[in-house]
Amino acid sequence: MRITKVEYLCDYQLKLTFSNKEVRVVDLSEKVKHARGVFLPLKDLEYFKKVDVDDCQLSICWPNGADICPDVLYAMEQPAQIKKSICKKPTRREHASKQATHRSKTKTKVRP
Repeated sequence: MRITKVEYLCDYQLKLTFSNKEVRVVDLSEKVKHARGVFLPLKDLEYFKKVDVDDCQLSICWPNGADICPDVLYAMEQPAQIKKSICKKPTRREHASKQATHRSKTKTKVRP
């Protein structure tokens, strides 16, 4: 099994296309949370976003050489169509509502 394409979604989630044409979404947040050694830089989300497919199209890798076996990634999650709502961007209404809630919580009450 090989990985032919990787797409960063959000947080520590990646959309992977495998050599059998199957697309899966993997959440690496738990693996990154307990990272050691060569995987430590992946805790920095901006660095994590630098993920790419290696030159031989075997797996995903990062600039420092960290990589993860494609068989491990394939076994981690279900096909992508099951997780359609992952990393859904909020609608304008949801965003406005969240902002209004935040503002109301941060207002200082003034007593006469």
